[in-house]
Amino acid sequence: MAVHLHPYMVHFATGLLLTAVLLFVVARLGMQRSWSDGVLQAARWNLWIGAGCALASIATGFFDYVDASCDVEAIAATVIHRRSGAVTWWSSLIAAVAVYRTRHRRPGPLLLGWLLWVGLAASTATYLGTQLTYARGLGVAAAWPADAPRCFELERS
Repeated sequence: MAVHLHPYMVHFATGLLLTAVLLFVVARLGMQRSWSDGVLQAARWNLWIGAGCALASIATGFFDYVDASCDVEAIAATVIHRRSGAVTWWSSLIAAVAVYRTRHRRPGPLLLGWLLWVGLAASTATYLGTQLTYARGLGVAAAWPADAPRCFELERS
């Protein structure tokens, strides 16, 4: 039985991305305060590192999925979770590039709106992943009989 890394890695991505969004909002609300520049810098770093961790979460999720046992309903739920994870990564990558390009000034309303989208996407992917684990038992060895089919093989058939 392989070590499943996705449940560990995904917490970094989710935490960093949601913290980044919160810090960007706080920095925007406190624009005239002296501490606002430090909060904005922390928000940028959380976003950049979180986007990288989101990509690592996708990779570890794929490898864990190949090894996991499941049924047809879990596969359907996994496809939706995979798509929401891809939306999270792509939107966080776009936000990370935009924040880098505007690093010498504060993000405007359009970029802040996009960052809120990133937070919504990350929250959705997190919720769907949680449902896979707790409602469907995906990734939980004791939830499936030893002869249960592997998800990846079942999906391909």
